[in-house]
Amino acid sequence: LGQGQFVSLVGPSGCGKSTILSIISGLDNEYIGTILKDKNLKIAYMLQSDALLPWLTIYDNAILGLKIQNKLTKENVDYVNYLLDFYNLKEFKDNYPISFSGGMKQRVDLIRTLALKLDLLLLDEPFSALDQQSRLLISDDVYKLIRKEQKTVILVTHNIEEAIIFSDKVIVLSKRPSTIKNIIDINIENKNSIYERRKDKNFHKYFDIIW
Repeated sequence: LGQGQFVSLVGPSGCGKSTILSIISGLDNEYIGTILKDKNLKIAYMLQSDALLPWLTIYDNAILGLKIQNKLTKENVDYVNYLLDFYNLKEFKDNYPISFSGGMKQRVDLIRTLALKLDLLLLDEPFSALDQQSRLLISDDVYKLIRKEQKTVILVTHNIEEAIIFSDKVIVLSKRPSTIKNIIDINIENKNSIYERRKDKNFHKYFDIIW
């Protein structure tokens, strides 16, 4: 997995996509085999549903990871404020999660994750709980920010379209017992927007191959 590369895992329900992320992150140690990774690799895992604490403000939720890791430096706080501004959330930073839509909560969750300045970001169906309009808007926001920050990402998704428009590479898994059926390099020149990537002449070719 190269620096700044975006890889998606797709496959049938129950084939072990989320389990792979749990193993990579170290949350699941009940497996046979070997995971080769740099011992100093900093990994963040963003789950399907937001994990915001309802009794904390949006700002306090955003800096929570930094507080826990004793990294609440001026530089890191400035970065959180930059991300809040990027996602148009700065004016709401003193609000509580109960007043936020699902899409806004996902943005805060992503900000908290990115604030730790990780090496590898694991995304497990991060947009699945959102309505279609919110999903498209937030997907584009997330895509642009991740590309801008040159983050390395592994995304688990059931959505073939999502895998194509986000990824440099898509790994297709079989049903259980899971094996790798195919690895597809996604060669779409436009990297500015998921909307533009969807219009690429090769989009439907990739869709048919993965399907």
